Amino acid sequence: MLRDRDYALVISGQALSTLGDWLLLIAAPYYVLKLTGSTLATSLSMAAETVPALLIGPIAGVLADRWDRRSTMIVTDLLRAAAIAVLLCVHRPGQVWIIYAALVAEAAFSQFFTPSRQALIPVLVGRGGKLTEANAFAALVSGVVRLIGGPAGGALYGFFGFRPVVSADAASFLASAALVGAVRYRAEPVRRVRDAAGTLRRFAAELREGAGHARRAPGLPALMVSAWLLFAANAAISVLLVPYTARGLHASAGLLGCILGALGAGYIAGGPIARPVLARLDPRTAFAVGLGGLAVAFGLLFTVHVALWDVALATLIGPPAVIFLVSADTYLARHTPDRLMGRVTSVYGVVQAAAGLIGALAGSFLVVRAGFTATAWIAAAGCGLAVLTVLRVPGGHHAEAAAAVVGAGDPLPAAGEHEIS
Repeated sequence: MLRDRDYALVISGQALSTLGDWLLLIAAPYYVLKLTGSTLATSLSMAAETVPALLIGPIAGVLADRWDRRSTMIVTDLLRAAAIAVLLCVHRPGQVWIIYAALVAEAAFSQFFTPSRQALIPVLVGRGGKLTEANAFAALVSGVVRLIGGPAGGALYGFFGFRPVVSADAASFLASAALVGAVRYRAEPVRRVRDAAGTLRRFAAELREGAGHARRAPGLPALMVSAWLLFAANAAISVLLVPYTARGLHASAGLLGCILGALGAGYIAGGPIARPVLARLDPRTAFAVGLGGLAVAFGLLFTVHVALWDVALATLIGPPAVIFLVSADTYLARHTPDRLMGRVTSVYGVVQAAAGLIGALAGSFLVVRAGFTATAWIAAAGCGLAVLTVLRVPGGHHAEAAAAVVGAGDPLPAAGEHEIS
């Protein structure tokens, strides 16, 4: 896939910005915990980034389909760098609100970046076999980033403190903007009639069109519901990692970095595992296999309360997560016309955000009432329910026929050959 220059630039930019986020993913909650001593405040720092997707995600999706996607990615990278740099001003407990505000702002700008990137990739590589390969390679890159970012974030925070981590994250967004700026692909300009009176009406119609496709396209409603259940379960697990490591295992940020690094190793292993699995299974079966594996891994994660066990279990999360995420991204792209990709991707993002917010709050509440182990098994039950839901996705030749219909009706054909825990 790296032979495709434009794709390589986009995925490299994504890798750098994601690496910065993984560094901050550990540092920000630990810094909030250090300043406040509050588990709830720590959980809120992790949940803060879900709010913008709920409020502006659909709007961002419409605009991502209107605007040049490459330019949108560059501008939002620059804005995200500025938002993260604000965290350098936080020194006292009374300034924790600045952390929340900066994380919300960064996430708000990401609502424009993510659908633009998701919509650009099928245009660069096509919607055929290369799309699955591109998504699998993106999962591999994500695994490498997790493997490096988790331990590096814990070590960087432990040795140098919060501010160097913030600086590294801001720099990663600037590097991403530079790489995306080097992409040669240019979309054909779209001429739009300027009519202030009808702007809002057209905007609402475009919003309904994207939501309607996500609601009516074969298999997408079941996929959305299943994804909601998975991401809620994942958020309930994720929000426990900092307090579990600090108080359940009485360990430092370094161990959390090792757990997240093990998760990254599982993602790296998941790429080679996922390719033959996805080649042999129809999407419905692949979804079920991925969700079923995650249900088992989530349930066992906080059962033994031994550091080595948790590191090993984190490694086993990767392969089923890659199978589900790659098959979901590919299925969504193949069943969505290019002109709707930004909006449908944003709907998918809203589903993830809503699930993440509810899952994070539920995890914070349940761990106080039931403890780490019971909360993990409740999350596992959510994944089990997702397995039952995803069985409503059309299987076999029905899914391929639906994808062919979407491809045939796409007014902007693709060029070239045809985030768990």
